[in-house]
Amino acid sequence: MKHPIKAIIALLLRLYLGYAFLIAGIEKWQTGFDSKAVAGFLKGGLAQTHDALLASKGAAAATHANVSDTWGWLISHVFLPNAGIFAFVVKSGEVLVGIGLILGLFTILAAILAAMMNFAYLLTGTVSTNPQMVLGFLIIIMLGAASYELGLDRIFMKKLSVKFPRLDKGCLRTVFPMNSSSEF
Repeated sequence: MKHPIKAIIALLLRLYLGYAFLIAGIEKWQTGFDSKAVAGFLKGGLAQTHDALLASKGAAAATHANVSDTWGWLISHVFLPNAGIFAFVVKSGEVLVGIGLILGLFTILAAILAAMMNFAYLLTGTVSTNPQMVLGFLIIIMLGAASYELGLDRIFMKKLSVKFPRLDKGCLRTVFPMNSSSEF
């Protein structure tokens, strides 16, 4: 192991965040998380836009909107009409990200996707534990190949790099760091 401290930090973050995502995803599957739940969450985000706050609480409240008008447009025109698809993507994504992080399989890709999900929650006006989770995922991403040293990627990435050497070039190198020469 080239980076034992980094690998242990990554392992601890992976296990903690992976467990949180796995449990959240399983709960969503068990409780019938569906298009109605997603629509309710998204409508809560729409209520935090400038226009909604202006109409309901006045100009003073509207100056401190939690959800941008651009994100509000996306909620109205993309996310709400496809709430059923997003319900499936969210609960499946949380389970898959959780499994990937816990096992250390496609670790960086799982961390990137999880950070994107957390950013979507933040952009919709929900703070909760999302900022801390984003920081954890960014640390895992920055640790790069050291994140693979204590997981299935240690074996898997070597085999993948032999079969697909192009993955170790350009922007794909961030998602698939093939060697343990990453610096933090």
